[in-house]
Amino acid sequence: ATAVRAWRHGGTAALSVLDEEWRVEGETLARAFAALESAWDTAERPELRQRGNRWTLAGAPVQLRLGRDGRWWPYREDRGRWLPAAGPAQDPATALASVTGPASMELAPADTNSQ
Repeated sequence: ATAVRAWRHGGTAALSVLDEEWRVEGETLARAFAALESAWDTAERPELRQRGNRWTLAGAPVQLRLGRDGRWWPYREDRGRWLPAAGPAQDPATALASVTGPASMELAPADTNSQ
């Protein structure tokens, strides 16, 4: 069910982000940090903890995953499992907003029951 959900959010690219954890290094890491730094004012920047290509929002069941193509994929934790929450965004702020905004806080009943 999780793979189907990923597919619906972005096809093959979404499946890659679902399954693949990779070490972000060098220029790719520098671009990722630059995107995170420029997405928010310093006072508004959320606290994100990085592990590989995954940045988890401190104190919240929300994660951003960086795809190898440079797009940011939002995930939400549900019952101990990370689930794709929306399609990708070019910048991390947009991806994060897609899972932290009021309309995104609820999963559709079909989604929660199928996990």
